[in-house]
Amino acid sequence: MIKNASLKAHILLPLALVLAILLGAFHYSLYQHAKTDADRDFVHQLQAAKNYYDRALTRRSEKLGVGLEAILRDKPLQAALRAHDRNALLKRSAPLFKALHDQYGITHFYFEDAARINVLRVHQPKRYGDTINRYTTLVAEKTGKITSGVELGPIGTFTLRVVAPMYDSHGLIGYVELGEEIEGVLQGVHDIIGTDLALFIDKQFLVRKNWESGMRMLKRNADWDRLPDAAIIHQTLDLPREALLSLLSGKDQPDRITNLSLDNKPYNAGMIPVEDAAGRKVGSLIILQDMSLKSREMEATLHKLSLFYLVLGGALFALFVPIIHRMERHLEHSRQQAITQGEEHVALQAKHIAELQDEQDRLQRTQEKLQQSQGKLRLSAQVFENSTEGIVITDIHANILQINRAFATITGYSEEEVAGKNINILHSGRHGPNFYQAMWSSLVEFGYWQGEIWNRRKNGEIYPEWLTLIATRDEQGETIHYIGVFADLTEKKQTEARAHYFANYDTNTDLPNRLLLAKHLQQELERANGNGWQVALLYLDLDRFKTINDTLGHRIGDKLLKAVAERIGHLVRDIDIIGRLSSDEFTIVLSDVGNRQNAEQVAKKILDAMNQPFEMEGQEVFITPSIGIALYPQDANNHEDLIRNADAAMAHIKAQGGNGFYFYSADMNVASSQRLTMETQLRRALERNEFVLHYQPQLSLHSGRIIGMEALLRWQHPERGLVSPAEFIPLLEETGMIVAVGDWVLHTACAQNSAWMAAGLPPLRMAVNLSARQFRQRDLIESVNQALQNTGLAPEHLELEITESIMIQDLQTTITTLNQLHELGIQISIDDFGTGYSSLSYLKRLPINKIKIDQSFVRDICTDPDDEAIANAVISLGHNLKMQVIAEGVETLEQLEQLRAQGCDEIQGYYFSRPLPAEAFAQLVRKSLITVKPV
Repeated sequence: MIKNASLKAHILLPLALVLAILLGAFHYSLYQHAKTDADRDFVHQLQAAKNYYDRALTRRSEKLGVGLEAILRDKPLQAALRAHDRNALLKRSAPLFKALHDQYGITHFYFEDAARINVLRVHQPKRYGDTINRYTTLVAEKTGKITSGVELGPIGTFTLRVVAPMYDSHGLIGYVELGEEIEGVLQGVHDIIGTDLALFIDKQFLVRKNWESGMRMLKRNADWDRLPDAAIIHQTLDLPREALLSLLSGKDQPDRITNLSLDNKPYNAGMIPVEDAAGRKVGSLIILQDMSLKSREMEATLHKLSLFYLVLGGALFALFVPIIHRMERHLEHSRQQAITQGEEHVALQAKHIAELQDEQDRLQRTQEKLQQSQGKLRLSAQVFENSTEGIVITDIHANILQINRAFATITGYSEEEVAGKNINILHSGRHGPNFYQAMWSSLVEFGYWQGEIWNRRKNGEIYPEWLTLIATRDEQGETIHYIGVFADLTEKKQTEARAHYFANYDTNTDLPNRLLLAKHLQQELERANGNGWQVALLYLDLDRFKTINDTLGHRIGDKLLKAVAERIGHLVRDIDIIGRLSSDEFTIVLSDVGNRQNAEQVAKKILDAMNQPFEMEGQEVFITPSIGIALYPQDANNHEDLIRNADAAMAHIKAQGGNGFYFYSADMNVASSQRLTMETQLRRALERNEFVLHYQPQLSLHSGRIIGMEALLRWQHPERGLVSPAEFIPLLEETGMIVAVGDWVLHTACAQNSAWMAAGLPPLRMAVNLSARQFRQRDLIESVNQALQNTGLAPEHLELEITESIMIQDLQTTITTLNQLHELGIQISIDDFGTGYSSLSYLKRLPINKIKIDQSFVRDICTDPDDEAIANAVISLGHNLKMQVIAEGVETLEQLEQLRAQGCDEIQGYYFSRPLPAEAFAQLVRKSLITVKPV
């Protein structure tokens, strides 16, 4: 009995101990494996949340960009922004804002001028006038391109903003901005990814007062002191302060996973750094996942396995009891056999142990391979589902087995709608049988096909995509599946179409621009050369268009250009080509014109049609064309020379008063060459000091003394001598050189006047003409002020002359500029009064000191009752408005006496003196001081 008890103790007790150890080790290993899987799943959830956040911002940026492109092309909005007309902007943009808000959730809509001054907040119309210095706006100003980014608001909330510069035909107008609060993105992380979250912003980027008022407005916890360095902006789960401090302590370790227990529930927590548009790290987004379900699942699994192993252990015990009993009965017999067969038994046992060890090793390797395969399958499944490209898997008959999320997004079909259906449900009908036959031939032969294809969405829309097809085969080389991967090319095609349109067409008239017209003309000349045709090119320029544009505004000017294009289009054949070369220049290409008479007939039809008025917003507008005609091959043998020669013919008829047509002749190139030579010489005249100033005295009709002078520009050409201003000043205006030359005139005239007074001459007022281009320069006030300071001339001794056309262009800017000049103490006068589009309402609003009667009214004042009446009316108007009146072009004593009788204050003209060089003018002033002659 003692031996039997000893045998049971030696076998059963170690067996129980081994089973207990194995059960504990397996329990611990299974727990660690489950925890590792849970952490890995949370890392995936964290990455999914970050991917969703990034993609959501990208999609919203693209959505805002689409809305912004439509706004940038809106002509009424362009005109209203350039005019700073807030009422027109609000009236036009308010419906747009409502539509964008309803369709896209847009919450912010700004218009800013070129200096980034807020002209209109469409969402808050009463707030305007502040300077916008946000990062996205500054980048748009610097690059001249559309800029987007997330901007941090004063209360810690984020706004996605897209800013773009707005241009019209005259250049930069200002900036347009669209914005959207991204609270919806954070809520999407919570709703779609299925995780809780909390957004923290570092307090260094916040102002406590603004944050607290904002949180109370949003009905959120406004406890600023809850955390030392950060403020809570948004949270879907209320976290205790100790948990928040624990999470924020690891903000410098974004990859760390923190395990928390909240309300007796286990949570995994991870952190995503949050940056604004400038790349600053302004806070952190904490993602939390409730691990309760996984924990309960793991505990249930461990419990079941524990029961299983307990039952297994009991069964083993029950199995070993009779075995031990039998072993006891045969112990003696076994011992005898062991003596005789011991060595053989030991060898056989060793063999069995080795075989068991090999089998265990094979099982372990198989288990490791299985785990690796499972990991690869999980990774492949995530890549498949989260790919931005559509993916579809079919059987060998092209019946759909599986699709990913992007497939559903692009096509509009859900997986339930397409499962089991043939892939041909996507066919658009745009490809014939040969196309699909070639596709399947490539798949069968090579197992691969790639190319562009047009398919149909669920809603019937046909769209382009870039498709890659792959055939998968089994070990025997038989095809078992087809995989299709495709990307939607709709936006790419639309972008290419828009780029082609903007590169080749005029956006106002939809006519071919200069680039496309040149291509069409070259092709037309090639066809004409092959067929022996004649081609006529009509170069059309609108007379006085600039005057209409300046008077009625650019919006009416653009409408007029469009109406002209439409009227011309009704007068030519479908095979003829109309193009717009520049602001007011059009070309008409007459294909196979036949002869010179036919081209002349078309020109006459255009002239007759243009003599009819254009109806522009309730008023009639008249405009006439100047048409130059060149023929191919008589006048040129290539398209560039043909355009140039037609342009020369147009310039010829325009110089004769316009409203007619003229055929090109070879001698016209001589005049064009002379004009080009003069332009080149003018560009060097300033640096070579060839410009000089002459001064024409201005006399008081009351005292007879010289009280001022007008500075008049002259060009001392090194070969031609003194060139008439009528010959070169229009060219300075046209080329824009008038700005630099006008600045030189201003500084030189101020310096000369200051020098005369230093030499003992009495103080006189120097009158300097300002061109329209010079007046519109942003630095005009600075330039005038600098001229006065550099020369030491007092402001009251300077008078600036402007024309009536300047007054009616951009009235608000004109008023601002003239008031600034007036505040400096400078005198302002209106030159050539009565010859332009005068407005008495403008006149009384502007700080004008003097008006000048144009010499066209003075010339016949003694013989023409109309001129006498006009002069008398101008003098009366000026005096009633407390202004001085000066008459120019006085050449006879009779004219002087007539003006004196009408009460004119001052005169200038050849009767008293021609414009004189500086030294001669000084001598004239000194002489007048000695003897004052009555005038």
